[in-house]
Amino acid sequence: PVLHASSACRTWPSKNIYKMKWIFPVNKLKAIKTPFYYYDTEILTKTIDAIKAATAHHPNYHVHYAVKANANPKLLGIIRRAGFGADCVSGGEIQAALNAGFSPDGIVYAGVGKSDWEINLGLDNGISCFNVESVAELEVINDLAAAKHAVAKVAIRVNPNVGAHTHANITTGLAENKFGIALEDLLPTIRRIGSMESISLVGLHFHIGSQILDMSDFVALCLKINEIQDDIEKEGFSVENINVGGGLGIDYECPDSNPIPDFEAYFSTYADNLKLRDHDADELCFYSKATTD
Repeated sequence: PVLHASSACRTWPSKNIYKMKWIFPVNKLKAIKTPFYYYDTEILTKTIDAIKAATAHHPNYHVHYAVKANANPKLLGIIRRAGFGADCVSGGEIQAALNAGFSPDGIVYAGVGKSDWEINLGLDNGISCFNVESVAELEVINDLAAAKHAVAKVAIRVNPNVGAHTHANITTGLAENKFGIALEDLLPTIRRIGSMESISLVGLHFHIGSQILDMSDFVALCLKINEIQDDIEKEGFSVENINVGGGLGIDYECPDSNPIPDFEAYFSTYADNLKLRDHDADELCFYSKATTD
């Protein structure tokens, strides 16, 4: 059935072919030099609307746009006006988000290999959170924040050792992957933060991979997060935010028939399986690469 559906999608003429042939303003663009990018903001707006509809009944769900997907200023403006935050993996992306009008308290800075100037940029602008990958990174952030008489809010990126039904090269949540702090090192890391005067632990961060279409992968992540919360609470620790990253895939087989991912199923999976400790206070954060077609 999968092959049949795929074949059908590829047999029918693409709607986008007609759109490009009859609507795309080719004559008006002949004088424009390359590189030039034409974005369909209609599909972007529809994607944003789908996300907002799927999260409407979950006021403690917060969606952040992954700026690495596309940092075009006009697109960032559309996304910012929709009320989303920004997920950044470089100082340049933090600056792009700020330039586009994103509030600093809606900016999260993730990624490995953060340089001092990038960390300082985040500290100077009071961004919402640094997602940290190692104790060494925590120590650097603590020192830089102390020099500014500031306190940096951080979330620990945890490697949950949860697999994903996707390409092996884009799985990020297995113990063999290089990302995040191993489960056995989580409690020692939390205790280490307790001795850092310029660090405030506000959450845990997870990301198990990209282009995931099987909701059972996200169910497995939820169950693992529940276990982790139980374990740290037994030791007297708790966090106010859970960041589950992203990873929801798009339909490459039938992009015209299914241009927008199934956000309803995605967010419902977390609502049904993840046990937040205080639904009035705990926040659940996602990031999305909802870009143009």
